[in-house]
Amino acid sequence: MKNNRYSAIVTLVLLIVATIAANYLGFRANTDTGAIANQTFNDRSYFFPAGYVFTTIWPVIYTGIIAWAIYQALPANRDNPRFRAAAPWLIVNLVLNAVWVWVFGMQAFVSTLPIIVVLLYTTIVAYRKLEIGRAAVGRWERILQIPISIYLAWLTVATVANVALALVARNWNGFGISYEVWGLIILLVGVALSIFLYRGLGNDVVIPLVYVYAYIGIIVRYPDVPLVLAGAAIGAVALAALSVYHFIGGGEARALRPAEEEGGGTRGGIRLAEHDKEQSEEDGKDCA
Repeated sequence: MKNNRYSAIVTLVLLIVATIAANYLGFRANTDTGAIANQTFNDRSYFFPAGYVFTTIWPVIYTGIIAWAIYQALPANRDNPRFRAAAPWLIVNLVLNAVWVWVFGMQAFVSTLPIIVVLLYTTIVAYRKLEIGRAAVGRWERILQIPISIYLAWLTVATVANVALALVARNWNGFGISYEVWGLIILLVGVALSIFLYRGLGNDVVIPLVYVYAYIGIIVRYPDVPLVLAGAAIGAVALAALSVYHFIGGGEARALRPAEEEGGGTRGGIRLAEHDKEQSEEDGKDCA
C-alpha cells in the first residue's frame, strides 16, 4: 500500500534523526549518564553499574533500533502490521529519550523521573505491538527484536535507578535506614522485577540476561560494600540460573500458531496456540 510506503520511510528518517539527536544532545551536555550518577551519588545510592555498562549497552540499543528502522522500511516489510503499529510509539520514545538525556545532563534529576516513566511506558507498548514472544516471526525479524528487548529491560533498570536518584536528590533520609541496606533491598526487588517481566513477557530470556549484565557491573563498581556486593552477586547468580534453565528447555516460549485475519488468512505471523484451544472449547460449549 502506498500509505504504508510513506509511513515506513518517515519512520526510518525520524528514528535515525531522534537517535542522532539523543547522542548529539548528550555530547553537547557532556552527558555520560553513568559517570554523572556515580560521581554525584556514589556513596548514597548503590543501584548503578560501572561506567562500562552504560557505554556498551547504549550503542547496542541505538544500533539495533536503527537496524530495525531500516528493516521495516524495506519493500517486503512495509505492510507488516506489527511494524506499522509499533512505529509511532518508537518515534515518540526516541524523541523522549533525547529529552531525557538533555535534562539528565543538566542534573535536574527529579525532572527526569516523569520522562523516564513515559519512556518505559512507550517502550512496553511498542514491545507489545511487535508481539515479541507472542508471534512466531522470521529469522531476521526475531534478531531485530533482541535490541528492543534489551532496551525494555535496560529501561526498567534505569527507571529504578532514576527513582533512587530523585529521592537522594530530594535529600530523602530513607526512614533512617542506611544507604547500603537500601541498596541491598533495591537489588533484591530488581531480581523479582526481572523474573516478573520474564514470565509476563512470554519467557523473554533477554530480560534476565540484561539484569545479569547490570548486576555484574554493580559488583565491579562496589567491591568494597559488602551488602551491595552480596545482593548483586545473589541477583546475578539467580538470574543467570534462570537463563540457563530457559536455554536447556525449561522456559521455552509458549506454542505459537498462524494468526487469522478478520476476513480469513493470516495476519503478520503467529499467535498463541493456547488461544485456539480456549476458542475451540468455547465454540464446543455453544454448539452443545
